[in-house]
Amino acid sequence: MPGAFGLYDDQHHPRVPADRLVENRPRLDAFKLNRLGAFVEGAVTRLKWGDHGGCLLARRAPNILINGNSILVTWDEQGRPWFECGTCGRRVKHIYLDALACRTCLHLDYSSRHLHRSVPGVHRIMRWRRMIGVDPHPFAVIPKRPRHHTRFHRIVARIRAEESKLVGHLGGITRDLERRARLRGMLPK
Repeated sequence: MPGAFGLYDDQHHPRVPADRLVENRPRLDAFKLNRLGAFVEGAVTRLKWGDHGGCLLARRAPNILINGNSILVTWDEQGRPWFECGTCGRRVKHIYLDALACRTCLHLDYSSRHLHRSVPGVHRIMRWRRMIGVDPHPFAVIPKRPRHHTRFHRIVARIRAEESKLVGHLGGITRDLERRARLRGMLPK
């Protein structure tokens, strides 16, 4: 039954290339770099990710230098740092390292816009099941917990309600498929 939801296929939608997803690209986060002290004047930070050898990030007010390329850092009224995209000039939180540009300029998309989109509610059920630490697949067994686990029981109630909606949706799909099969002569009338 879980195969009907495409749950075992954790790949992105086939029409969206993997290199067009935000999660597959290395990026700099201005807020995290600030917390780490990378924006202190004169600081040099070594960045490493995946199998890549990494690069050096150096602070030279008001810019940072990444392997010789300069990225402008601006600060807002609350004292938060922001990158300025070198392509479009917008103020952004993330700069992608391979092109030193923002998500919009690189035409990147989030994988959540392409995963679990065929059946409504499946992704929500999976998220709630992960929150309580049980098997994330819809209709899988949920173990009993003592009565004093209020949060657990509240989430289980949400899961049950959403799964009952899913049953109704799947029943409609099944009736439609059976009707189509009868029309094509694959099932007896």
